[in-house]
Amino acid sequence: MEILIVGGGAAGLMAAVCAKERAPGAKVTILEAGPRVGKKLLSTGNGRCNLTNTGAAPASYAPAGGLRALERMPPARVMEKFERMGLQLRLEGEGRVYPASDAASSVLDTLRLTAAHLGVEEVTGFCAVRAQAARGRFLLEDGEGKRVAGDRLILATGGRAASKVTGYDLARGLGHSVTPLRPGLLPVKTDGAGIKGLNGVRVKCAATLLRGERAVLRQEGEVLFKDFGLSGIAVFQLSRALARLGGDAIALDLLPGFTEREAGEFLRARAETLSWRETDAFLLGMFHKNLARNLLAAAGIGPGLAGEVRAERIALLARLVKHWRHAVTGTPGFESAQVTVGGVPMDEVEERAMASRVCPGLYLAGEILDVDGPCGGYNLNWAWASGAVAGESAAAQ
Repeated sequence: MEILIVGGGAAGLMAAVCAKERAPGAKVTILEAGPRVGKKLLSTGNGRCNLTNTGAAPASYAPAGGLRALERMPPARVMEKFERMGLQLRLEGEGRVYPASDAASSVLDTLRLTAAHLGVEEVTGFCAVRAQAARGRFLLEDGEGKRVAGDRLILATGGRAASKVTGYDLARGLGHSVTPLRPGLLPVKTDGAGIKGLNGVRVKCAATLLRGERAVLRQEGEVLFKDFGLSGIAVFQLSRALARLGGDAIALDLLPGFTEREAGEFLRARAETLSWRETDAFLLGMFHKNLARNLLAAAGIGPGLAGEVRAERIALLARLVKHWRHAVTGTPGFESAQVTVGGVPMDEVEERAMASRVCPGLYLAGEILDVDGPCGGYNLNWAWASGAVAGESAAAQ
């Protein structure tokens, strides 16, 4: 039996290893468009590769669904799989798992060495542009007219995020639909009001995505100000909800441990205690000096002494500190995205086997599917889990 895997990324490599382990006599071939497999894997986690998260579960992902592949291949089994292949792991905060070497290259080397040992073949420079299914076989053709045929086909081409792929066209050609594709896990552009001069400033706070006055999602963490808008882990998490649900503003809560009333009382007491300070130094010690300057300007607090600031200005400052609203104007696009939101709908896939419901012998894994998770190893966990299940299932048939 010949199993073809289109895509030599995380999902494709794991699918190849698991298929060959399940059916040692099968011919398993990875067809990779680039000059080498696993290139994108090397840049994950800032080169460290946060390869899974102990908290990853079906409820962690969108859209909400069964995602039964995650039940067959939970994070514990993903970790066990890598350890059996010789990769030492280290658990860090918030359930994040990294290679003990702190190098993404160790993860890729582990997969490639194991695949080569098992007899998996790699064909690079093969950019599949057409796929046909006929008489129980699959025929793939690249842009130069080269053809490859196999008995089973696994599409693990990845998404649009930071890459150019044809996987969605291949899936459509084999009978699948594709939901709208949008960038996720990336910065958000804002109208610029209030953020002038803040490029590079970081703050720990809570960020809330708003549609009108309704809160769509709230995340606590770091926010990084950029010339064009907002970035940082908290904003990255909101960007997934922005892609799926929309939103027109992000509100920053710079004192998430306070209510607005408590924030007002705190600032009034601070003004009394530091009444001798010039107003431009009133918030120094609480926030970065540039952030403090912008907040004071937005509250209409001009030159003078802190003790002379009127009560209504203190109340407005408290409101800003708790609900500093920034209008959303868009995102930088797929080139800045870590994940694609959208893809082949999961209701077109038999989840326990990752098998197509519309094309017998076809399996799908990884980012080509309409599944995305938060930062912290969740998306790589989905790639490993869905790839492993697709590979095992294709070989079992």
